[in-house]
Amino acid sequence: MLHHLKGKWIIFLTTALALGACQTEETTPEGTADNGRRTVLVYMNARNSLYNNVQADSLEIALGAREMNPEDRILLYVCKDAKSYLYRISASGTRLLMQFGKDLNASNPKQLEMLLKWTRENFPSKSYGLVLWSHSDGWLPSTNVSRAGSRGFGVDVGADGNPWSDRTSDGNLGYQMNITDLAQAVSASGIRPEFIFFDSCLMLGVEAAYDLRNVTDWVIGSPAQIPGVGAQYQDMMKQALFSQPLNPQAFTEGYVQQASSYPEYGDMGVVLGAIKTEKLEALAACTKSMIGKYADGQEPDLNGVLAYDRYLWQYFYRPEYYDLKQVMLRLITDEADRQTWLQALEACVHYPAATPYVNFWSNYASDRLYLNPGEFTAVSTFVPQQRYKDHAADCIYGDLNQAFADTEWAQASGWSDNAYLKNLLNPTPPTEENTPETEEN
Repeated sequence: MLHHLKGKWIIFLTTALALGACQTEETTPEGTADNGRRTVLVYMNARNSLYNNVQADSLEIALGAREMNPEDRILLYVCKDAKSYLYRISASGTRLLMQFGKDLNASNPKQLEMLLKWTRENFPSKSYGLVLWSHSDGWLPSTNVSRAGSRGFGVDVGADGNPWSDRTSDGNLGYQMNITDLAQAVSASGIRPEFIFFDSCLMLGVEAAYDLRNVTDWVIGSPAQIPGVGAQYQDMMKQALFSQPLNPQAFTEGYVQQASSYPEYGDMGVVLGAIKTEKLEALAACTKSMIGKYADGQEPDLNGVLAYDRYLWQYFYRPEYYDLKQVMLRLITDEADRQTWLQALEACVHYPAATPYVNFWSNYASDRLYLNPGEFTAVSTFVPQQRYKDHAADCIYGDLNQAFADTEWAQASGWSDNAYLKNLLNPTPPTEENTPETEEN
């Protein structure tokens, strides 16, 4: 989520439903011996510049819970101030289950693992869902390698940090959770959520989804920036989180409908998609054959290819997040090969949905990103480029080409074997034959 777009514009006067009105002692969950239909954990990593949105979103969840099926459960973890809390929200009200001290950090994957284990033990269900709510930058490498391995998900500035600036007390960006560590935490918990829904920016990239392929059935989110207001959870409770059977389309199309209907979204817009993880390895294998055949030693021509983010110093030289479908159709020139690859894509990527345009960079019409149905997948991908190497020293994420080459997706999809990327990472040294002779004095 982008902090300067984050504000909820509605002031709620009904504080009885707000989480701050809950009891503060640790309590024991009641009636958890019987299996439920689905238990959803909403993980709000909000010790950052999104903290002002917690009350509005939690109230939306409380309102939606009034109409919940008794066999469904929703748990809400909130890390916002010095301490963090786990609540159960149901039709009968909101109940505090656990309270954690200031030393616990929501960007620590062990915290996520612990909560998922606790959920499995205390709220056994036929199925589970996980909502991840925070800032995020997709698969990008860490802004501080001593703190985390990736910028992937979450920003936690710590109990003594400055949430408004997303900075810890020593002036660094807040702690962040590696996507591979996130996947390991989910796996170690013993829970396999039917879905992981990212209500945060830039998370529906094929690189991040590939890292999560073995721990969930569906990855749902946006390849672009998400408005800070996030999902309208009262609607999501009815349409998506507890749909039986699971309906990923309700997430993507429901979110777009919210952004088209609710005034707090303004003119920003959204784009979302869903990835069926069991088909990712087949997509990677098909992509590998195409990369080997069509991506040669030259930089790909990406002029006119849809990009969900801009490569600007204002955004710390984040990459462009190109649309996966448009990139591959630009590379593949044979029509039969195009159809082969599209079949693999369509088996994996489902329900792309978007407002007619998204408008995150400014309020000027020239900054609108227009999205035509059928022309985008709502899934992004990285493409190696020389400029990422040229600006590596200025980029807080380091050399993006190298970071991409280290991902499992790059290795499985053939990009790590690509001659152009290899040359960017390890330029061919000059030889006697290609070194120009110098004139002797």
